[in-house]
Amino acid sequence: MAKPNKDFIKETNSELNGAPHPPTDFSSINNFPLNLKQCLYVVDWQDGKISFCKNTKRVLGYNNKEFNLETLLNIAHPEDLEHIRRITQAVVNHLTKSTHLDLQCSTFNITYRFRKKDNTYVKILRQSSIFERTELGQMKSNLSILTDISFFDKSDSIKWELDIPGMNPADFKKEIYNEYLGFFTNREIEIIKLIADGFNTKSMAKQLFISTHTVYSHRKNILKKSNCHNSKELIEFCLKIGVL
Repeated sequence: MAKPNKDFIKETNSELNGAPHPPTDFSSINNFPLNLKQCLYVVDWQDGKISFCKNTKRVLGYNNKEFNLETLLNIAHPEDLEHIRRITQAVVNHLTKSTHLDLQCSTFNITYRFRKKDNTYVKILRQSSIFERTELGQMKSNLSILTDISFFDKSDSIKWELDIPGMNPADFKKEIYNEYLGFFTNREIEIIKLIADGFNTKSMAKQLFISTHTVYSHRKNILKKSNCHNSKELIEFCLKIGVL
């Protein structure tokens, strides 16, 4: 379970509190080129605020005052919010606590549904990288570019990728999705992966050397356990909880 936003911001601020850092300089991004479907912002985790933003009103409808850290952490679709908080908090915790990682080459990309000021939703690609570090090597702030990708992706799925040199992505995913470990059995996970690959019941039975009746029973149990009604919903659910 993700922490409440205020607790998370307070703890992150406390982790970085007092850490010396070079003076903040936004000159490198003041004239950063953006297209009509893009905006950018900088989150200063040491100060617990958004310290710079550009074009958020054009893309999302929020002016600079409205687009604060509390807003940012709450504008995912309600169905996605818990998953986004869990992933975001894990990434930020990892980067603000670490002093030995190559943060300059670290990137975090994620796609999910954003709520605009008019309460409509758009699919956004968020590309984040380190903007400032403390003198100890921790991440002080991150730069994120948001791109509205609704014109080619209207799905409900959440997809993300974290690239930190020297970090094992599989181990990091286990940290994020720890509460879902054991949610499905190993056999159920095998079947879910085959469903995602487009296998039907008969071909799954052949692939796994089991009867079609057994596959059917597993599929029925999987849908019931996940509270999904069909394969599409199941795949989206499994992407959100890290099974796929």
